[in-house]
Amino acid sequence: MRPLSAARALGLATLSLAAAPAFAHHSFNAYDMSKTDSVSGTLKEFRWGAPHSSMVLLYKDKSGKGTEMSIISGSPLMFSKQGFVPHDFHPGDKINVAYHPNINGVPGGSMAALSLPDGKTYSDAEAASAVPQGAPPAQSR
Repeated sequence: MRPLSAARALGLATLSLAAAPAFAHHSFNAYDMSKTDSVSGTLKEFRWGAPHSSMVLLYKDKSGKGTEMSIISGSPLMFSKQGFVPHDFHPGDKINVAYHPNINGVPGGSMAALSLPDGKTYSDAEAASAVPQGAPPAQSR
């Protein structure tokens, strides 16, 4: 077996360091993955972008006050694999979102699922893989 050349060893080390951020940005530490809430509201904005898409949703809180929340979701590739394109999302659409809430209590979180007015649904497989076994079902806001 041949020893690694210095250039080859440096190349492998560089590749392993470059891969570290790719794993690190998929952390769900900011969200309570043991809880799933759901909300119906009006889509204010949808950002189709990498590494994650996101949305701003207007909804009424428990006291009936109009409130805004931000939801982070999967990448455009994940949406595309489920048949979505950017023009599927329109400001003013009434949508339903299931999400894992922010641990800091700020309204919003990480998307678990989405349903649009035309009946199209999206399920975030990456978020689902981070949910602890035996987590309770979604709670509605």
